[in-house]
Parts: sequence; structure tokens; C-alpha cells
Amino acid sequence: MCGRYVMATPASDLVALFEIDESGDGLPEPNWNIPPTTTVPIVVEPSPRDETPPIRRLEAARWGLVPAWADDPSIGVRAFNARAETAAEKPMFRDAVRERRALVPADGWYEWQKQAETKTPHYIHGEAPISFAGLYAWWKQPDGFWLLSTTILTTAAAGELAGIHERMPVVVSAEMRDAWLDPTEDGEAALGAVVAEAAETAESLTMHVVDRRVGNVRETGAGLMAPINPA
Repeated sequence: MCGRYVMATPASDLVALFEIDESGDGLPEPNWNIPPTTTVPIVVEPSPRDETPPIRRLEAARWGLVPAWADDPSIGVRAFNARAETAAEKPMFRDAVRERRALVPADGWYEWQKQAETKTPHYIHGEAPISFAGLYAWWKQPDGFWLLSTTILTTAAAGELAGIHERMPVVVSAEMRDAWLDPTEDGEAALGAVVAEAAETAESLTMHVVDRRVGNVRETGAGLMAPINPA
């Protein structure tokens, strides 16, 4: 799963890395301990309404998907992750799989390894910012404004990651990002493609034990990512 992650890379760097055409307002500040319901940056490429090419945007979204048919935004509290195996079938996510796929930029994420009576947090990351396969939705608020929200897709953990947790976020390789965002691509086929390469992509990641302070949402700062001696 993915319940906490790090996104500290400046928005200006994300614009270059993800070849952004336009940036939205209210992009969040760097955060080294992001929990669900936090505002996070996402990359989207909505279908154009005319014959113009799609515009790739960097937007601020609430982490926890709130579908258009929801009665209130609290439904997003339990929809911060979506299982890739069933997302195309679930009413909560299936429309987004077809039409509203996103990339969720991250520097890495935290995962807890259960061993007997203890749980040990690990930080998992690449050599450069990575991107999770995400979905997004728009929900009209009572005040008439629109809420943009997102969820992160997960799959069965592979390689060394399987020794930490049974699930992992679907990390999209740089080569697959365009196809994942492309609104003309078949959504289920795109989902199958990124999941199929997830195990290989995971092999490029590294991990180390970090301080248990990451379990406290009030803790922040780059020091949370620092390796510590497990002993």
C-alpha cells in the first residue's frame, strides 16, 4: 500500500521533469511526511474539447478520491489507494481508469515492515523523483467550487519490497508516462501495461530503515528520510 510519502522536489523541477504545459494554482509546499487527505501535486492530461492537442497540467489535488457522484468528500478518506487488480470494475474508480488517469510525483514513500510484535518503517526511493500511477476525479462542492482529488494505484509487492509489505504503489517508468496519461489510450490496457512492468520498475528502487517518527503526522523535515541503524 501507500499510506505516507515524500514530495519535496520543487514545482519548477516537476515542470521540467514531466514536461508540463501549464501549472495550476495552489500547488503545495515540499512535504516529507504526506498523509491521506493532504493536498498533493498531480500530473494530468485531460481530453481536449476540440481538435487541439491535450495540455499536460500540474495541479493541486486532495489525496483521497472523491467521485462525482459522492454525497460528501468524506468518502475520500478510504479511497487514498486503489487496488490495480479491481480498479477497472469498482464503481469508485472505473470511470477514472477509462478517462482520468494521473501521475502522482513523489521522491519516495514510507512502508512499515511487521516482525513479530514490532513494526519497522522503511523509506523506499529511486535516484530521481518517481511517479505513482494515479487516478483523479472532480467533485462539485456545495459552494459551487470544484474539488480535484486523486488516488494511488497499488499492486502486489515484488522483489525486496515483498519482504517489507505485501502491497506496493504502481511506479510508472519514465518510458510509460506518456501512454499512461494519454486520454486516447484504452484505460484498461494502459492499466495492464503499467502493472505488468511494475515488478521490473521496483527493482530500480532502494530502501533503508528510518526513524519511527514518520508514524507521527506532525513530524516533518528532510531528516525523516535519513537512514538509521535498525538495532
